[in-house]
Amino acid sequence: MAKPMDRGEGKVRISHELSEGEKLGTSNRKVRVKKCLESHGIPCNLDDVPNIAILGAGGGLRAMIALHATLQELQKQGLLDTIMYLCGVSGSTWCMSSLYKNGDWAEKLQALEEHMRDTLVNSTWSLTKATKMLLEAAKDENYSLTEFWAYTAVYGMIHELDKGHLSEQRGASENGNNPYPIYAAVDERSFSKVTEYAPETWFEFTPHEASFLGWGASVPMEYFGSEYKNGELKKKKEEKNMSYLQGLWGSALGSKKENEKIIKDILCGFFKGKKGSGSPFPATVESGLKGIVEGFPIPTIEHDAGDMEGALQSDPVESSPDTKKKSITGDIKSGVGSMVDFARMWQKTSCDILHWKWGTNNNFLYKCSAIDSSELVKDKVISLVDAGIAINCAFPLVLRPDRKVKLILSFDYGPFEPFKAIKQAAKYCKENRIPFPEVDEKLLQDKDNPSDCYIFRGDGAPTVMHFPLFNKVNCPAYVKEWIVKFTIIRFVYNEGDVNKLLQAARLNVSNNKDKILQEIKHIMARSSEKSSS
Repeated sequence: MAKPMDRGEGKVRISHELSEGEKLGTSNRKVRVKKCLESHGIPCNLDDVPNIAILGAGGGLRAMIALHATLQELQKQGLLDTIMYLCGVSGSTWCMSSLYKNGDWAEKLQALEEHMRDTLVNSTWSLTKATKMLLEAAKDENYSLTEFWAYTAVYGMIHELDKGHLSEQRGASENGNNPYPIYAAVDERSFSKVTEYAPETWFEFTPHEASFLGWGASVPMEYFGSEYKNGELKKKKEEKNMSYLQGLWGSALGSKKENEKIIKDILCGFFKGKKGSGSPFPATVESGLKGIVEGFPIPTIEHDAGDMEGALQSDPVESSPDTKKKSITGDIKSGVGSMVDFARMWQKTSCDILHWKWGTNNNFLYKCSAIDSSELVKDKVISLVDAGIAINCAFPLVLRPDRKVKLILSFDYGPFEPFKAIKQAAKYCKENRIPFPEVDEKLLQDKDNPSDCYIFRGDGAPTVMHFPLFNKVNCPAYVKEWIVKFTIIRFVYNEGDVNKLLQAARLNVSNNKDKILQEIKHIMARSSEKSSS
């Protein structure tokens, strides 16, 4: 007999305040940050501990690899414990979601990095496992191309399937040992009808809640995807697994509007004899598609875990009546699914391709009278996609006023020119009257051969330190070559190239350790002056 639902279960929270879980996690983290600052000769009271955030940009596998190196080098330089928030977009979220499976990941980054390198270089993906996940996912009425992308393309790139859940990361985010994690997405409907500069476009995931940024509306993470009406839970559904979320966070293809713009820009560029400025693959286009876009890794077929060929048997000459019957009903113990399962999955996938349907989930604000948006509340489902299509670094999320972030370390791993995200962030803040330092365009002239660190300060605004991945300091004379070599549409990495990428990202931290500490001291001095005045 089904258990009756508690009327307060999975309640929709309408508030711009931080969740209780985030408050707990950041409160516990302050103790560790204070101790770390004091070890660097920066004394402070617990109440004066500055909130410092790392932003990891999107950029496919290169972002995943580079963020690993960035975090490890921060730890090596004694700086990781100064960080309060870790926020990621697209490929950076693949790194984050893997780390937070470990409650003490900040203490064993070297071992985790070695595991990542070994997995990328020496492992492959299983077609059998991918198919099983797809067939199961297709049974849901909200199945979309995100599931197909997650269990084939993303799994094929990172070589790991994770059936765990984001809510299970609460321990790793509350214990104070690690920065508090924030994962970014955007609402494709709002992005298409409004702009990337509207808070309503942005959506965030933490281990505690899934939230519409602009509306200050959240549900507990384990209830994201469940059915709601007017703020009340109608049907509890199973929490989305981490592999699905990795696909959602890394689904840049999901925006029909952005794809149309990219295709138009590329075509215009070819006709005009130049690259398209809006293309996500500028270096590849510029080099006449001669960049390293290695083939998709060949999967393994695990016959002992399930024989796909047997599961698809339908020839009465080749299979017994019993086998055929079991194939049709999906009761083949050695198979991955029935003909009905396969037909359902392919029919839904084909339909989703036709309508370009991505990131479909039940809208927890459906018919919600507490929200003043006829557009949002009328939709029974929402479509969430990669935040990189909006701003490829999630500045809007860490700039929530209640997060009180004083210093932002922005690590740019993306495919665009290295200053695009910070320019977009400045525009976002200007349009929404959010304090942000002035971005001096004179400092950003050399986009093809940038420096390794740019610092932007402003009164009443957080300080931003921006680190382009490839620059004239960590790879002099190789900037353009490495942008092509480590293109974001590269699916396969050998060990040598993984090590080169790790080293480039590490140098951006080690070469700027003193600058980071100097900015922390500068922030503390400003806070002290304001307190005494």
